[in-house]
Order: sequence, then C-alpha cells, then structure tokens
Amino acid sequence: MKKLLGLREEARRLFSPGTIWYHIKGRWIWDDISVSREKVNWHRIVWFPVHIPKFSLISWMVFLNRFPTKDRLARFGLITETDCVVCGSGLESRDHLFTGYFFAKEVWRTILASCGIRYDMQSWDECLSWLVVNLKGKSLRVQILKLAWTGFLYYIWEERNHRCFRGHSRSAGTVVYRIKEAVKIKLYRNCIHRIDDANRFMFTNWGLI
Repeated sequence: MKKLLGLREEARRLFSPGTIWYHIKGRWIWDDISVSREKVNWHRIVWFPVHIPKFSLISWMVFLNRFPTKDRLARFGLITETDCVVCGSGLESRDHLFTGYFFAKEVWRTILASCGIRYDMQSWDECLSWLVVNLKGKSLRVQILKLAWTGFLYYIWEERNHRCFRGHSRSAGTVVYRIKEAVKIKLYRNCIHRIDDANRFMFTNWGLI
C-alpha cells in the first residue's frame, strides 16, 4: 500500500490536464514509471514455459534473498536466536538452508541421481553457477530439473516452516517423493509423457510410464 501511495505523484503527472487519458495503456504506464534493470542470468531457471506458479514464486523470492530467514530477522532486531530450525546448528540463512546442510543436500543429491547426474553442491553461488550452465535447452532432462529445482526450494522452505511452526518433520525421502509427484503431474498435464527410448531412464525414474 505504501508503494502504491508513493506513486501518486507519478499518476498525477500522467493524468495531468492535456493528457488524453483514455488512450493510455497499462504497458505504457508501467514502462514510464518502472526502472529498467539488467536481466539476471538465472531468470530462465525460475520462469519457463511449464513452470509451476507457486514453485516459481517461492523460488523467485529465494533467489532475491527476500525470505524471513533468521539471519535477516536478527538484522532487523526482531529475534536473537539464529540457529537453523532444521539442523539445529549454524546460522539460518538462505545459503545455509538450501545448500549448506545435510538435509537439503541429501534431497537435491537424490533428485539429481534420478536424472543420472552426480553432483554435490558446496555453496549457493557455486550451485547457482552449475544450474545456469547446465539447465539450458528443451530436453526432457532439463525440463524435469527446472521443475525439480523450483520444487526443491519450495518444499525445503515448507519443511522449515513445518518444523518451526507445527513441530513436526518429514524425512528427506518424503520431500523427494513430494517433488517427484509435483513434477510428474505437471508433465502429464502438458502431455510430456510419451515413452522415448533415449529417455527411458528418465521416464522410469520419474514415474512417467
């Protein structure tokens, strides 16, 4: 609301006397008041043709580091306890939560193994570089990995909240299952379920046959 109110002066200028307001299009208004920024190199990992909206929205927030992780809340003076709620040790930050502790690493390692890939992520920046380089093209493997990565971010954050606010936890295997089910349903809805000999391994591991 504050941001909208802050645009009052811009709106007043756009609709000042002499402006033919009924010819103004929404796109023109947006282009006029928005600040143009260079595209980030990871936007296609989050937003892509078969993305799952709720996964992409959460992933976008994670990439921008806008989630209320304990390190951010502590900087605002809202909390003093900063231990990770999932592993019980270490500062809870975006980098730690998604790439820095055993639970997240085990989930992502299992997802990659289901795609025939061996890779151990060491840090957020290193993992991001790997994703940008490897998740290119339109192959079945790339589509699955994009959906699985955004699903991974969504369900790791969900797991954190479950442990923090509900007092119960799930195993890494259960989280992997949830990710696989979401990916499978999305691919079926987009008719990407025909068996291809070149991708039979992927079809089998992701339950598409």
